[in-house]
Amino acid sequence: MVAAVAAATALACRPHPGLGTLTLTRGGDRIVVDLATCRETISPAAPPRGTTGEIISPDGRAIARVVAVHRTGAPAGFASIVIRSRATGSTRAVYRVRESYTSVPAGTPGPLELVGWSRDGDWLLFYIDPMGSASLAADGLELRVVRVAGGKAHAVTGLLAYADYRAWCGNRLVLTAGGDRIATTNKRLVVTGSPSWTVRPIVHAPSRAWGSLACAPDGSYVVVQSQRASGEAYFFATHWALWRVGLDGRKRRLTSPPTGYADESPRFSYDGRTILFVRSRKGVGRLYALRDGKLTGPLLSLGYQLGYYGHQDWWATMSWSLAPD
Repeated sequence: MVAAVAAATALACRPHPGLGTLTLTRGGDRIVVDLATCRETISPAAPPRGTTGEIISPDGRAIARVVAVHRTGAPAGFASIVIRSRATGSTRAVYRVRESYTSVPAGTPGPLELVGWSRDGDWLLFYIDPMGSASLAADGLELRVVRVAGGKAHAVTGLLAYADYRAWCGNRLVLTAGGDRIATTNKRLVVTGSPSWTVRPIVHAPSRAWGSLACAPDGSYVVVQSQRASGEAYFFATHWALWRVGLDGRKRRLTSPPTGYADESPRFSYDGRTILFVRSRKGVGRLYALRDGKLTGPLLSLGYQLGYYGHQDWWATMSWSLAPD
């Protein structure tokens, strides 16, 4: 089975110099494809690491994690966001929420999920899953922030908890906001940041839905997938195109996929000259590039991926050597 996947990858690759390498995880294999030559290097994929939930601060001096404390059989307990100094090993809690274990299995208001640090290292971003339910969370959670120094937490906005629905542009956080698990329903493009965390719409386009996004290396704009808003729940009814949207609101369409196709999952090179993305049809994806504004591809066949109500994160199992860290 693995050999068949590897062979199919080689047959579908077209050489394009200057685009670095792509690393894909397929089954138990790690496949590195040189996009200049289509040469593949296949090795066993590293076993998945245990999920610790620890996130290192931007300056590398501290680690944040969620810790749950409750006694067996007790009706309630607590979940806390805890910071540990890497130099001294000392820990302190910056936020705590009480959980009840009598009304629902996962507790109320539910588990904490740590998202990450702000770029300046002064804030932590997190979600509370009110019922500990993946199904309910699929319709959106409220992004919250709390100062690393401690204090009251602040609600930012509701959104789907996808990593590719948020991107830092310097110290500003650009988000695809809005609830509903259908990716083309109620999704708007907004920006926020410390210290007020006030949410501001970047574009006023109620007839459009926005999706996966990436920030340009200079922090002045994002490339984001967009299409007309729709309540269609069929997973492959999307017709995403890529748009360039400045943080000042100016926007320009970059791609026009054929009918039945969707352009998804943009990713910048470190110098900003190249954007890799996936053009898919009924869940079958092929890698393309926008290089100095010129469309190049298809570069590589990526196979089939189901996605979820119109959302696809192709980078969940891929990495690119030219992408910024």
